[in-house]
Amino acid sequence: MTLAGIPQDIATGWVVKALEDLKNKGVTTITNIPWNGLNKNK
Repeated sequence: MTLAGIPQDIATGWVVKALEDLKNKGVTTITNIPWNGLNKNK
């Protein structure tokens, strides 16, 4: 995000909020992150 011009503090805040949201929804393990080149579900 920061490479696209979003300030570091804003980008970090969005990530923290997203992780909190996942935790509140009961997600305990993230197994599929499409942009990291690995898909453990396949």
